[in-house]
This record gives sequence, structure tokens and C-alpha cells, in this order.
Amino acid sequence: MTTPDADTVPTAVRKSFQILEAVAAAPRPLSGQALAERLGLTRSTLSRLALSLAAMGYLERLERGGWQLGPAALRLGLSRLAHLDIRSVAAPLMRALSEAIDLPVDLAMPVGDEMLHFELAQMAGQVVVASEMGARLPIARTALGHAALFAMERRQQAETLERLRQRAGAAWPAEQAAVRYSFAQLERQGFCIVIGQLRPDVAAVGAPLIDPRGQGVFSFSCSTIGAAAEEGRLEAAGPRLLEMIRQVAARLGG
Repeated sequence: MTTPDADTVPTAVRKSFQILEAVAAAPRPLSGQALAERLGLTRSTLSRLALSLAAMGYLERLERGGWQLGPAALRLGLSRLAHLDIRSVAAPLMRALSEAIDLPVDLAMPVGDEMLHFELAQMAGQVVVASEMGARLPIARTALGHAALFAMERRQQAETLERLRQRAGAAWPAEQAAVRYSFAQLERQGFCIVIGQLRPDVAAVGAPLIDPRGQGVFSFSCSTIGAAAEEGRLEAAGPRLLEMIRQVAARLGG
């Protein structure tokens, strides 16, 4: 069966998904006016489509007037995460690594312009950046994100970088320089270290996994939080992280 061209998708369907994507990407609920302006829709069109999505449970309107994802959309996303078999393959190896190096180990995948966090190995006493399945982290300011960008197919990488440039505005030169520095590290040693970009107290080492079965790009990271950046500790963790990723790839059929 052939895949339909994007131009043949009915306008209402395309705009409805654009609304869902905009709401999902926003860090907080969006007003109808903000959504309409962001997507170039009239208020009446936005209202009609959003109310239809809300009736099916894909959007939810707050009392203060903002829109957020509804339970039906959340169930779809969490169901997809729950059925990613890389979780069951990677989880025991992540736990073993976390215990060995006394750092939390995260697994995430790129979705749009963010990293979707969906597995964590955490020992007692370890502090983490994201602890909930489905938490989102910025691609441009995390080791997870830089590693995923590096491993993307070149067209996807270029398109993602362009969207990040447009979103970052005046902050882009600094973010671009950090991404390029991470790319040089990944080219040289297979992992990158990102310090103080997500938050001043967060440092992490990250590396990518290209699914050998052709099911996309994933990233793993180990992080330190709440103390002075421990670059030496992260440097030492890098090769062990790469070895764990090799084991995951082998078990997936790579």
C-alpha cells in the first residue's frame, strides 16, 4: 500500500494534527488565541477543530481557557512507549551500569524538536532530571538531544536544526556552538559531555543508538545533578556507556 502524499491529506485532518502537535510541544497550556496565531488559523477555525478534538478526548480545555492534551492523546503516547521493546532489552543493562558507576542512566528518543524520556535506571539516593515516562527534554540543550541529532539521517538532522534555529532566535549562536562541539566529541570518541546547558547544576554524558532493525534513533545518558560539574567522572563513564549501548544493539539484532 502506498503512502499518501501530504498534499492529499484533507485540510481539516492536517490542521487538527497541527493543533495537537503545537499543544504537545508547548511547556504549558495554550490559549485559543495563541494557537490560532501560531498556526495561522482564524479563531473560528481553531475553535471548531479544537472543540471536535476535545469531544473525542484528544484535547482538554481548562477552566482558565487554555488547551492541553486530553486523556485519549496521552493514552496513545504512553501505549506507544509501553510497547517499545527496546525498553525491556535495555532496562537490565541500564540498571547494571547505574549500579556500577553510581549515576542514573536515561533512555530517550527524538520526537519533533524534543527528546521523549521513556526509561530510567536509578539507584537509591541518585537525583534525576526526568523521572516520569513521557517527560520531554530540549534537544538543543541536553546530551541526549545532541547525541540523537548526531545520529539522525542527514536530511532529518538538517530539518531539525533549522526548526531549532527558528525557535531559539537570538540564543541560537550559543546553542549551535554547543551542538557543534558535541558533534566533534561524538565523532572523536563516540559520546559527548554537556555541562550547564539545561540547568547550571546539570551535567551529562550521552551517546546514540541507531536501532539495527531500522526503527529509529535513541539516546542514552548518565547525569550528575546538584553539585559542581564532574567532567572527569563523566569522561570515565563514557566508555562504559558505549559498551552498554553495544550490548543493547547486539540483543536487538545488531
